[in-house]
Amino acid sequence: MLAAVGLLLSLAALRCGLPARMMATEASSRAAAAVELPEEVPKSRHVFCNRALNMGAIQAVGFDMDYTLAEYIPETFDLLAYDGALDKLVNGMGYPRECSEFRYDPFKYMRGLVIDKKRGNLLKLDRHKYVKVAYHGLERMTSQERKAIYAHSFETAPAFTPPDFSTIDTAFTLVDACLFCQLVSFKDSHPGLVSKPYAEMYKDVRRAVDLCHCDGVIKDAVAVAPAKYIRADPELPRLLTQLRQGGKQVFIVTNSLYDYTDVVCRHLMGANWLDYFDLVICGARKPGFLLDPYLPIFQVRPDGSLTNVDLLGPQDAPRLLQRSRVFQGGNWQHLHSLLGMPSGAGLLYVGDHMYSDILRSKRTLGWRTLLIVPELREEVEKAQRTVPLANAVEEAYEERARLETRLQYLEMRRSQMELDSEIEALLLEGGGQQEGDVTAVEAAIAALDEQVALCREQRLILSSKIDMELSRLHDAFHPQWGRLFKAGHQNSRWAQQVQEYACLYTSHVTNLAYFSPDTSFRALSDLMPHDRENVDRPMS
Repeated sequence: MLAAVGLLLSLAALRCGLPARMMATEASSRAAAAVELPEEVPKSRHVFCNRALNMGAIQAVGFDMDYTLAEYIPETFDLLAYDGALDKLVNGMGYPRECSEFRYDPFKYMRGLVIDKKRGNLLKLDRHKYVKVAYHGLERMTSQERKAIYAHSFETAPAFTPPDFSTIDTAFTLVDACLFCQLVSFKDSHPGLVSKPYAEMYKDVRRAVDLCHCDGVIKDAVAVAPAKYIRADPELPRLLTQLRQGGKQVFIVTNSLYDYTDVVCRHLMGANWLDYFDLVICGARKPGFLLDPYLPIFQVRPDGSLTNVDLLGPQDAPRLLQRSRVFQGGNWQHLHSLLGMPSGAGLLYVGDHMYSDILRSKRTLGWRTLLIVPELREEVEKAQRTVPLANAVEEAYEERARLETRLQYLEMRRSQMELDSEIEALLLEGGGQQEGDVTAVEAAIAALDEQVALCREQRLILSSKIDMELSRLHDAFHPQWGRLFKAGHQNSRWAQQVQEYACLYTSHVTNLAYFSPDTSFRALSDLMPHDRENVDRPMS
């Protein structure tokens, strides 16, 4: 049986361009370690579809590395950036020694939040850009405080775009949010120790964290003990082999330089990790790689040194790839030429960064996109555990909707009776109506007024109950920010971006291994409110 598997893999190697010796020698170990596919994929490991995508039409599948192929452990990896940046702020940028007492909480913040640099606030927006949750530093803002700043008229409402705002659209910037909020609260409580405005403090935080990614504070530590910072993923080689056996070219485009890419990929896939890929582009400088057609490309020699590349078109690719499959820099045109693809229509790119990986590649180049959302797995599992709580919220909404329907009926009936009483009063003046009839109408109106008042009182009680149940549901997901994809009862702004720019999204890259390389992912039908079986309840 194992010999047969080895033969099949050798034949597949010839078709995919993968060294047959490498695949044959690993055939037995792969067969032994093969994952038994379940009949039904757990929902937390589904690949969710926003835009229909036929994988059979995809010729090349590309991956980002950081937080895509490599899933970092936040309790250890983020701490490298946090401690390093804090040291730079205190010892290099003049912040008070007291700031050294700050401590990092890796789970206090989430992607999709928006930083208001000028005001020192952190915001969660719904898809209409309405601020649903806001913190000033570490303190939660009241509804009145939040609305006083952000609930202006349409003409004066902020756009929540740079340079005054910054979105946390990658896990790398969660450290920025934590440090910035801590510094804002420290400045407010120690105004004599920090004189810089909030926006300048944010600039310092961003620079300090960036320096940690450049000067070795993070990467040197990972190189020494990668298992401490990167989650092992035994399914990754199987996924990459499966894609190549399905006739796809497989490549990496990462902003990390080759030395660090080699450290991470060796940890994940072994010393022969390059054999899993047709092409590797390091130091890509995304999003510039996707935007600037004049960025130069270099080839990485086996010893790690760089050499100039004369890549004029696809005709030069075979000669260059024979020398080395590893390049540095360049732009999307170089990528298309090396892959032998005239356009990006048959290319699927997998990444975690909403702007640099997904939005730009989709909007500018027309690539198909798959967004990696590690938080999704826990989000889905919590949603399944909180079904009774969600049902309680829904039942309270439905009860209030029935009450509002009755209230609307009573108010309309009262208006009609009031109109009738005015007509009857006119008739009484003309002698065509008895006074007792008018009194009876007034009594009926008074009785209706009592019912209306009672309904309004019950509505207030129900609204308070709904707020309490929503708060419990909110806290069940995250005590500060609630659900990643929701802001109140609306989709969050980040969820809206996922819908618009990610053809597919999933919790982990190896979830793709549960599906055939020729799978057709199909989107759900779009529904307008009038398409739904039940009309959406009115919100008051």
